[in-house]
Amino acid sequence: MMSGLQSLRYKGIIFDMDGTLTVPLIDFEKIRIELGLSGEKDMLEEIDSWPDAKRKEAWDLIESYEKEVISSNMLQPGCRDALVRFRESGVKLGILTRNTISGVEAFVGLIGIEFDAVLTREHPHVKPSPLPVQEILGIWKLAPNDVLMVGDYIHDIESGKAAGTGTCFFHNPGAKFFGDLADFSVSSFGELEKIVRKVQH
Repeated sequence: MMSGLQSLRYKGIIFDMDGTLTVPLIDFEKIRIELGLSGEKDMLEEIDSWPDAKRKEAWDLIESYEKEVISSNMLQPGCRDALVRFRESGVKLGILTRNTISGVEAFVGLIGIEFDAVLTREHPHVKPSPLPVQEILGIWKLAPNDVLMVGDYIHDIESGKAAGTGTCFFHNPGAKFFGDLADFSVSSFGELEKIVRKVQH
């Protein structure tokens, strides 16, 4: 196995959590229908534009779905082993999610790996804004082109691109494909490792 930063394409990787590090379990389309969201705006933006009482009801509903899947969370196949190998090679690992800090804490307890930076929806800025990615770059003191943003949704790709990082779309079976917008597209952690480690196909 290759080791050391010299053999790596990236020195840091920022991961989305739900549907990227974990198998997707939350049905966001069902939530949109249940809340009567228009689908024209970003979900968080539309909810935050509502009056206080309606907004609170919406967040209570979303959080009930999130809490429901915490105990059922399953890692993507090969996820933990890949993250262990990245860490052993000196790669910094981050999580940038629109889930809550409690959701991330439950996930970290499941996977048992320490992350070098974690930003959740409690942060003042969320994806697709580049600001949370830029904040992680500052914490790590790494240039944008030394970092890869990995996620299973368009917001992950937009956030990374706007911050100047490499981008990788993680495609789950049956999910909408946004890989044409990213620098790379993978459907497994084995494929992701080949990209990070510059393995020739």
